[in-house]
This record gives sequence, structure tokens and C-alpha cells, in this order.
Amino acid sequence: MIEVTFHDTPQVRADCPCRVCGATGGQHILTVSSHLGEHRLIECLSCLSHYFDGVDPVIGYHSFVSEAFWLDYVQAGAGITTMLAPLNALDPVPEGDLIDVGCGFGFVVDYWSSNHGSAVGLESSYYGEVGRAKLEVDIRPQMLDAYRHSEPDRQFAVVYSSEVIEHTPDPESFMEDLVSMLDQRSVLVLTTPSTTAIDPASDRARLIAALSPGFHYAMLSEQAMRHMLNRRGLHFRIETHDGQMIVWASRSELPAVAYGRTDWPRYFAFLERYARHKDPHIAGGALARLLKDGLNTGFADVAEAAWNRLLALASEAYGLNLMQADIARLLEIRTPLAELERYPSWLGTVLLFGGILVGHRDNDRRTKLRMVDDALTVLRRRADVDLQFGQEAQSFLPFAERQYVIALSEAMTTSLLASVQMGDHADLSSSLQVLSDVLARARGGDAQ
Repeated sequence: MIEVTFHDTPQVRADCPCRVCGATGGQHILTVSSHLGEHRLIECLSCLSHYFDGVDPVIGYHSFVSEAFWLDYVQAGAGITTMLAPLNALDPVPEGDLIDVGCGFGFVVDYWSSNHGSAVGLESSYYGEVGRAKLEVDIRPQMLDAYRHSEPDRQFAVVYSSEVIEHTPDPESFMEDLVSMLDQRSVLVLTTPSTTAIDPASDRARLIAALSPGFHYAMLSEQAMRHMLNRRGLHFRIETHDGQMIVWASRSELPAVAYGRTDWPRYFAFLERYARHKDPHIAGGALARLLKDGLNTGFADVAEAAWNRLLALASEAYGLNLMQADIARLLEIRTPLAELERYPSWLGTVLLFGGILVGHRDNDRRTKLRMVDDALTVLRRRADVDLQFGQEAQSFLPFAERQYVIALSEAMTTSLLASVQMGDHADLSSSLQVLSDVLARARGGDAQ
């Protein structure tokens, strides 16, 4: 469990200066406690950025088994549409070489090289090594400064870095290296958590994602980001979406930017390649995304095909019957990212969307209710136990709770109609009372 305590304190002297601008004046705005210990977040009074105090607050990478990182990432952790969104926002999307700095498993590297030009990724962690082998893409096990020393003159049409600068102890030097790879027509695309998410009013998933205690050094304010870009003479645009600051910058005029565009057929075709992958974790993660995104975007045929294949894959690779999943053992596991070879990270989401699909396709309200009920249980467990890795589960919980109330009312309505047809007045009265309670909960948003 991650606990966040906000403070209203006067100016304090932090143990270290601001990691963004080097100033020493700061305000202690919150303390975040987790299994990694306590971390004190300071707001810089000079540039308004937020940073974690202490000599080296980034200790989270040493606390998890590397194998678990990549399994969680491919199964559910990687928000592929979110990673692609800043690139798809450019109109036109540039053609040419791309470098993805901090590319993770390499999904963006693979997408770009399949659709727009050559691509290289930089990733020094273990899951970058696994991604290079599994996806057969050009991922270099290097930090950015080391890569710049090895290829100091190389420039790219697109320099892309998503959710990385907050992991660096020296954001100013990191930005300098990024900009050094731009020619006159290149575009820098960068994302990072927005400081606007650090607020008591933020929903828990967004707040924990921005903080990621033990993994982030600092969150840059928009003011600090503007100063960085202005000092380098760049044209730029900054937007904030869902707690994420997105930057587009160039040495010349930027192309048009329209955030929120997705070429769904192209994206689904991209996922379909992974759905046929011989590694069941990659294939299952792709199918889970096809199911979820297919239903959410109205591509019912995509969702239906993914669900049918997931039924077989879940049984063969994980020993799970998705229509009636045995989740008792999963609920006993209280270690983050444990036993992903048995209970994939996508399980709660797939049970939720699979239940919705089965309910509407087969008019099977009882199975839908059971699956959505199990989905709620699994999503709550992931949001709680898997900590900041369970952000998607946390964000889906309100939707899942509403779907549970809907599924319960549908099942009760079916029972009610059966009672009317059979003339069972006692059962009819009981069913009416239960249905009334369900509808009252639905109106009040108090799903249990």
C-alpha cells in the first residue's frame, strides 16, 4: 500500500538542492510511504518543480526481480496507445529516423520501424535486452550520454522520450543531449508527469503514477520546462493531458499538433502481429489490448476475435478458464508482481471486458455477473498489491463498479421476469426489493 500525506508547512531547508534548477529554497508538500520507505517531496520555490529529497531516492529498481518487470510490461503495464499518442498528434507524422530514449521493451521502436522509417531505442535495463531479442528491434543497452559519445554527430527526424526525464538525476544535461540530436527540421517529442497531478484532489491512480516513489527523481513544472526550451532557442508547444505534460519542440516551426488522433485499424494491425507471437505473454498482452480497445472504439469484430483466442491462450498458457476463473490463490498473493507466469496482469481487465462481451453476445446475464464480479475482485487486488504498477486497474475500478451494478440489475430483471411467468408471487416480491436496492445503488454510485 502507498500512503500519501500532504503537508501545509512553511519553507524548509531540503537535504539537497532542486534537481531541476539547483535552487535551495523549498517547501515540503507531502510525504509518501510505501514498502520502499518514506520519501519527502519538495516543491522548489524558484522553478516550482517537485523533487524527492535525499542523496539518491531512486531505489525501486533494486527491489523487484527483473523478470517480473518485463512480464508485467508486456502483459498490461505498457500503455501503448498513450506512448504513440504524442507521435500521432503531429500532422503530418514525420517520416525518417527516430530515436526512442528510454524505450523500455521497444514497442514504439517497433511501431515506428514498421510504419515510418528506421528506429533505434536506448534502454539500459534488463527488459530492454529482452525486448531486443523478442521483438528483433534495434535497442542499444546504453544511457543517453554514453550513446552521444559513441555517435556524437548522428541526428534524427524525431527524438522521442516518454516518461524518462523524471527518472534522471540531472534533467538539464538530459535535455541538452536530447536537443543535440535535432537538425533544423527535426521534432523533439517528450512526455513527463505534470506537477498538476500532485494535488490532494487528484484521483489516486494519477497521483501515484506521477509520484512513483523510489523510481522518480523530480517532476518538472511547466515553467521549468519552458525555461529549458527557451534557453535553447526552440519553437515548442506544451499541453497537459490526464496528468501528463507533453512537449513538442523543434529548431524551426512545428507541424500542426492535434492530440487525441489514433489510426485504430493501423494500431490493431500492429497488435495483431504480437497476437501471433510465439511468446504467450506477448501474445496474451496483445489480445487483451485488442479486446479492450476493440470494445471501447466500436470495433466489435476485433474484440470478438481477440476474446475467442484469449479463451484458448488463457487455458493453454496459464491454466485459466476465463468463463469461470479460479482466483482464490491469486487473492492470497500479497507480493507485488508475483506469479505473473500463472496470473497475468491483464486478468482483471480481460474478465471485465470479456464479461461485458459475453453478456451482450450470448444474452447470458448470470455469466456476465459472475465474470464482472471476479473482475472487480482482481482489479482491486492489483490496484492495492501491485502499487504503482496497478494504475490501469485503479483507473478502471469506477467503470467496473458501475458495470457490476448494471450486471446485477440485469440478472435480477431476468429473475423477475421468470417469476412473473411462473406466477411465483413470493419470489417476485423478493426480486422487486433486491432490484430496487440495486437501482438505488446505481443512482447513488455506491456499488459494492
